Amino acid sequence: MSYLARLLCLPIQIAVAFAQPSSLPSNPSDRVFIERLKSTAGEHATDCGTTTSNKPDDSVASCGLRAFQDHKAFFLGYYTRYGETLDFAYGLAGDGAGNVSAVTYEERAFPDVAPNRHTRLTDNNHSRVTECIKPITLDRTRRELLACITPVNQQKSDEIAHQKPIDTTVCDIVKDPASWNNKLVRIRGRFSGNFEYSNLSDGCGDSLWFGYAGGPPILVAHVGGEARPGSEDSEGKLILPVPVTLVRDSKLERFEKQTEAMAQADADYEKEHPNHYVSHCVTATFIGRIDAVSSDIHEFRQKQKTREHNDGLGFGQMGLYEAQLIVQSVTDDATLGVCE
Repeated sequence: MSYLARLLCLPIQIAVAFAQPSSLPSNPSDRVFIERLKSTAGEHATDCGTTTSNKPDDSVASCGLRAFQDHKAFFLGYYTRYGETLDFAYGLAGDGAGNVSAVTYEERAFPDVAPNRHTRLTDNNHSRVTECIKPITLDRTRRELLACITPVNQQKSDEIAHQKPIDTTVCDIVKDPASWNNKLVRIRGRFSGNFEYSNLSDGCGDSLWFGYAGGPPILVAHVGGEARPGSEDSEGKLILPVPVTLVRDSKLERFEKQTEAMAQADADYEKEHPNHYVSHCVTATFIGRIDAVSSDIHEFRQKQKTREHNDGLGFGQMGLYEAQLIVQSVTDDATLGVCE
């Protein structure tokens, strides 16, 4: 499933219904979105209407499906509002020649970099237009919104599923994250974290988001970024993420016990030394999959003046991380120590 389709499966708070599809909205932000849909679909496109995202009118999706199957140009949209303000909008626009694009609108504007090579920014970065990958399939998401479903390159997915781990370091990965995307690696690092952060570092400044099936150790909750696992072939078809199944053995058990001890050591030190900060960490060697952002996003962030990336484009808490390690196994005895 494409990024846009996944995004639309996330819980979204919605307020009031939108105007009738036959009338052009009067709110400036509404007009920007509708005009972008219309210009993408082309002249004489069928207006399939607009509806709220929390309780979408199925006639909107049905109209889009019929138009697509009949090779007719069409456009449709879904809305998220807070009061009278259009906060977020998503829609599809097909030109009748077999091309369909997903259009998203963000009131606060998107970061000044496209999340992938199939997306262009327009309307002063308030709109993203993403071409759907051929052969195009339209289907309803779990939230009953019509979306393009990205085709899967199953042959390539099967090939990379049998990778052998490559030895590397955290520092090598953070220097060039995109070159490590969807690779199985063996990596030694220092794990640290709390109820909302989960890091793997090795002293080079930046770190990886650390996770495994069921969630990272001691993590309670976090707000993830928009980056997703997997890669793509030259045509844009999805290459599935290398499958990772967590090996639960004595090495993992020791690691988890050490992370519990780490959390307790941090709490004890903070209680005994309230005006002095010390962080404990657990060092071990791991095998797992690397998921990483594109080279364009990496370069965009390198040009920013601050290292606190609040664009939401990455992995982990608030999308701050350019890469993450999804652990398959722990290969040696984890040790607890003081990191800083």
